[in-house]
Amino acid sequence: MKAKRAIVGGLNSACTIVDEVVYRPAVVKLTLGLPRWWRCDLARLSMRLDDRWRTGYWDEPSPAVPGELCAACRRAAIFTLGASDEDLDEEPPEENHLLARRSVHVCGWCDLSPFTPIMDEGSLELALSKAGEQSIRWAWR
Repeated sequence: MKAKRAIVGGLNSACTIVDEVVYRPAVVKLTLGLPRWWRCDLARLSMRLDDRWRTGYWDEPSPAVPGELCAACRRAAIFTLGASDEDLDEEPPEENHLLARRSVHVCGWCDLSPFTPIMDEGSLELALSKAGEQSIRWAWR
């Protein structure tokens, strides 16, 4: 069981190393024209093996779990902003904010907070567009 857990953890660690290279803004910008890009495939394989072998690695809260694609850029999303699936099953919220009524998946590079409040689809699309542009913007450090 220790060997299987080490394999699962190793795949996730390898994915994190690849992420450090391919999710850099310059690399994402250079590859925008490609039909498919890196989507944390090693972490997804790690998750499938963890389910099959029941090692419990992904049950722990520490690893970032890759989900859908980021709505603002091409990276794998690890955060969900707005209403959760459980919230969406209940009565509609009384708030006027769009994110109170729907969820948006974003990666760790894209930040929508400078573009709030998001009241409608138009302001959401603008916020996603600007957050995506800023996340792949290259600048001297």
